[in-house]
Amino acid sequence: MIKHGKSLESNVNFTPLLTALKNHGLKLLLVTAVVTGLSLPVIWSMTDKYVSTATVLIKAQSDNVSPIDPIENYDSARSQYYETQFSLMQSRVVLVKAVEAMALQKNEQFNGAMLADNGDWTLSRELRINHAVKELQRHLTFTLVRLTQLVYVSYESASPQQASMIANGVAKAFIDYTVEQKIARTQQAKLWNQQQLDVLKKQIRQQKQEIDAFLQREGLLTFRGVDGFQTEELVIITNKLADAKERRLASQANYELVNKYMKDHNTDLSSMPDFSSHPQLQDLRIALIQATRKLSELTRRYGPKHIKVIEANAEIKVIQKQTAQLLNELSQGLQQKYQADLIKENHYKSLLALHKKDFSALASKREHYDGLMADLTQKQSLYEQLYLRTTEHALNTTYREQDARIYDPAVVSDRPAKPNKPLLVVMVSIMTMIIGALIIIIRAATKQTIATLAQLEEKFGLIPLTDMPVFTGEPMSTWALGKQIFSNQYANEIGNGAYTALSLARPKSQCVGVVSSYRKEGATTTALLLAAAVSEVKSTLLLDLDYRGDGEFTKDIIADSDTIESGDQEEVAGFSQLVLNQLGSIQTGTENSASLSHGPSSLDIDQIIQPLSSGLSYLAPGILAESPLTFFSRPECESALRALRQRFDTVIIKLPALNDSKDTQLLLRFLDSLIVVVKSEKHTASEIKQQLNKLSPLLNEPAFGVLNQVSDDRIVGEESLRFIAQGSMDILKLDEAS
Repeated sequence: MIKHGKSLESNVNFTPLLTALKNHGLKLLLVTAVVTGLSLPVIWSMTDKYVSTATVLIKAQSDNVSPIDPIENYDSARSQYYETQFSLMQSRVVLVKAVEAMALQKNEQFNGAMLADNGDWTLSRELRINHAVKELQRHLTFTLVRLTQLVYVSYESASPQQASMIANGVAKAFIDYTVEQKIARTQQAKLWNQQQLDVLKKQIRQQKQEIDAFLQREGLLTFRGVDGFQTEELVIITNKLADAKERRLASQANYELVNKYMKDHNTDLSSMPDFSSHPQLQDLRIALIQATRKLSELTRRYGPKHIKVIEANAEIKVIQKQTAQLLNELSQGLQQKYQADLIKENHYKSLLALHKKDFSALASKREHYDGLMADLTQKQSLYEQLYLRTTEHALNTTYREQDARIYDPAVVSDRPAKPNKPLLVVMVSIMTMIIGALIIIIRAATKQTIATLAQLEEKFGLIPLTDMPVFTGEPMSTWALGKQIFSNQYANEIGNGAYTALSLARPKSQCVGVVSSYRKEGATTTALLLAAAVSEVKSTLLLDLDYRGDGEFTKDIIADSDTIESGDQEEVAGFSQLVLNQLGSIQTGTENSASLSHGPSSLDIDQIIQPLSSGLSYLAPGILAESPLTFFSRPECESALRALRQRFDTVIIKLPALNDSKDTQLLLRFLDSLIVVVKSEKHTASEIKQQLNKLSPLLNEPAFGVLNQVSDDRIVGEESLRFIAQGSMDILKLDEAS
C-alpha cells in the first residue's frame, strides 16, 4: 500500500495550487488594491530626479605627436584594457580628485558638515571629503558600452544643473588624473635616469683610471690591442724562422748531394747543377777545352815529345788541378753554408720559444685588460642610452597626452528621468499580486496535511470511499451526533454512499474494520454511519474493540437506553464477557467439545448485545483486566468473533487508533476489509504514513479511506455535496434546538 502511495507521489499535481489561487483570488485582489492605494501618496510625494550623462571616449592608441616613446604605453588589443580603464574610472582616488576639483567638500549638501559661527566647518577636511565621496558614489553611475570604446558617466540629482556639472567634472577628473600620473611617472623616470647617469659617469672615470694603471703596471702598449706589439714580433720571428728553415733545407740537400758524389770517385762534381753554373768552373772548362784542342794540334804537328806538347800537357794538368781545387773549395763552401743556415734556424727557434713563453704569460693580462675594456664599453653604451632617454623624458614632461577625452559632454536635462510615477503604481500592483500569489502557492505547496479525498490515494494508496463534511460546529457526543445524522435524510445518505462504494469494491466483505491513525479523527462516527447504512439491508453488529479508549461512546449509548438502569451502566458486559466466559468454561471443564468448536451460545450473545435500531445492534468492548494484546491473541477471541459473524450478516468493528498500540495489527487477520479514517487538515502526511506503515506488511489488499470533516469547498463526494447544497447543516442545528 505504501509503495503504491510512493509511486503516486512522484506525479506532479498542480490542482491544489490552482485551487488555492482560486479560493483566495478575491482576497488577493483586495490586498493588491489596498497596497496600491496606500502607495499612491508615497509615490506622488517623491522628489523628481534629473540625470545627465557625459560620454567618455577611451583612446585605442596614443596620439602620433612625438617620435619619442612615452614611459607608459598601452595595448588596446588586449581584452582587459577597456575593462581596466572602466574600473579605474570608478576608483576612489578619481572621485577624490573630482570632489576637490569641484570643491564639493565645501558644499553642505555633500560634506555632511555645518558651518560654525566662526566660519569653520564642524568636520575636518578629510572627513568632509570622505562624506562627499560617499554621497557622490550613491548617485553616480558608470556604464560600459559593449564592443565600443565609450563609457557613460551619469549623475542623478534633484538639480539638473548640478547633475550635468558633476557628470562632466567626474569625467574630466579621470582624464586629468591619468595625465598627472603619466607626467609624474615621467618625472620620476627622469630623476632616476639622471641619478644613474651621475653614477655611471663616476664609474667610467674610475674604470679608465684602473685601465691606465694596469697598463703602466704591466708595461703594456695599446698598439693594435694590448698584445699587438708582441703579436707583430712573434709574426716576424715566425717568418724569419720559416725562411731560415727553408734555406737550411736547401743547404742540407746540396751538402748531402756533394757527399754522395764525393763518395763515388767515378762521378765528376762539375756535373752537379750548383757547381756547373759556377763562373770560375765554366772558365776552367773553357780553358781546358782550348788546352786540349791545342795539345791535339801540337801532338799532330810536332809529336808527343815535343816541348810544346809537353808544355801543353803541363797546362792541361794545371787546369785540371785548378778545377779539382775549385770543386774542393765549392764543396767546403756548401758545408759551411749548411752549418751557417742550421745555426740561424736554431737561433730563430730559441728566439721563437722565448717569445712564445712571453706571449703565453701575456694571455692572462690580455684577458684582464679585455674584461676591463668590455666593462668600460658596456658602461659607456649604457651611459649613452640613459643620456638619450633622459633627454627624451625632459621633452615628454612638456607634453600632456590624454588617454581619454570627453566626446559628448553632459548637458542640462529639461525633464526628470525618474521616478516614473505611473509605472511605479503599476509595478506596485503587479508586485503585490505576484508576491501574494507566491505566498498562496508556497503555502499550498508546503502544506503537508490531507485536505482532499484524492490525496488519500496519491499519498497513501488508499481506495477512497467518501469524504464527510463538518456536520456541526458545536461540541457534541458521537452518539448524539449519530442520532441527528440518522434523522436527516441527506446526512444519512453519506453513510449509504460509503457502504455502496464498499460493496461494489468488495462484495464479500462481511467483517469490516474502521480505524484511524490518531484518536479524535472520526473513526467511531464513521463506523456508526456505515453500520447504520448496512443495517437497512442486512443484520449488522457494531462491535467496539477499543479497550484503550475512554468508553464515552458506550456510556452514551447505555445512558440513552431504556433497558438498563443507570446504576448498572458500569457493569454492562461486552465482547470481553464472551471471551472470558468461554475461557472460564474451558478451565472448569464444564463445556464439551461441541461448545468449543461453535463458540458462545446464542443466548449469551443476545444478553450482552444492545439494539440501536431495526437491524442494527451494538456490542460494547466490556471490562478487561489483562492487556488487550494478550486478550486478542487468545484462540477464544477468534472463536467469539467467528460466532458473531455467524450470528450477523455484517460486523463493523471499531478498532483502536494505530498510534496507541499494536491491537489493530492483531485484529487484521479477522477482517475482510479495512477502512482508514483521516481527519482533514489535522495531521501531516508523513505522520499518517508512519502509522500506516505498521499495517502494510499485514494487508493482502489495499485498505479503503474516508476523509472526515472536510471543508465545504473541498468536498467531492456526491452525497456530501448534496448534503451541503440542501443546507442540511442548518437542519441539523434546528433539530438540535427543537
